[in-house]
Amino acid sequence: MPKANAKKKSSAKKSSPPALNPAANADAPTQGSAEALAEFLADAQSILTRDIRPLRADPALAYHNVDIGLQAVAPHEPALAKLPAPFNLNAMKSLRHLALGVIYAAAQVDRSSPGTIRKVFKRAAELRDVLLSAAVAAMKSGILPVAKVRKIIAGKGMRDMAQDCIDLAQLFRDHAADVKGKTAITKAQIDEAALIGDQLVASLKPGRAKARVPDSVKSAVDTRDRMWTLLVTRHREQLRRAGAWLWVDDVDEYVPPLLSGSSKKAKSKPDEKGGAPDGGP
Repeated sequence: MPKANAKKKSSAKKSSPPALNPAANADAPTQGSAEALAEFLADAQSILTRDIRPLRADPALAYHNVDIGLQAVAPHEPALAKLPAPFNLNAMKSLRHLALGVIYAAAQVDRSSPGTIRKVFKRAAELRDVLLSAAVAAMKSGILPVAKVRKIIAGKGMRDMAQDCIDLAQLFRDHAADVKGKTAITKAQIDEAALIGDQLVASLKPGRAKARVPDSVKSAVDTRDRMWTLLVTRHREQLRRAGAWLWVDDVDEYVPPLLSGSSKKAKSKPDEKGGAPDGGP
């Protein structure tokens, strides 16, 4: 650090943390920015695979702490411009936008993650029960063919459940005229069952009932983790470096770690590389 650090240390310790703009923090966006992701994606993709850190935290919390830190150092930007590399004032000022890109990248994973697929299976089970109950009732009334309904009943397992949704939808479509006015099943339920069934069959490995992670999800996870790694690195090299130069040991009061405010365990546990936790100094 520059020799001026000692001078900064004495003056900074006499001051209180700068007054932050509470309205700005309250309005911190919960939605990310596709534009921000596009802006930083090339830099994120240049990160070596061995250096990638998986995102296991709330990116909105990271955005909040970036915002606090940038507000704190803003009055000192003229002095910070004199800091040597790897510090870069423009890179530091772009951290808020980078954090928005991380939020957006994380949201793309959540929309098609295995957790979401499990929710789709739950919905498929609900639709199967509704449609199959109606099909059995129609079969007993002689409206639907016995053989086709019994074949659907015989299925077991997740793959069969997905296929049952497809078969039930097709059964009601084939006999639409026969069941019209004789069942509470709606066209919307039939269409949804067919769509969900197709999605789930495509997500299952052949001959197994275990869902596989689609390549699109793997790509989204990789992008998310690369963006997170870029944010962690630049936050440390830029914003935390600036805060340490201005306030030395009191840096956390002004420029909190990325995950400040999370659980105590998360803040103190070192990462797998043996260093400070993600978002640490």
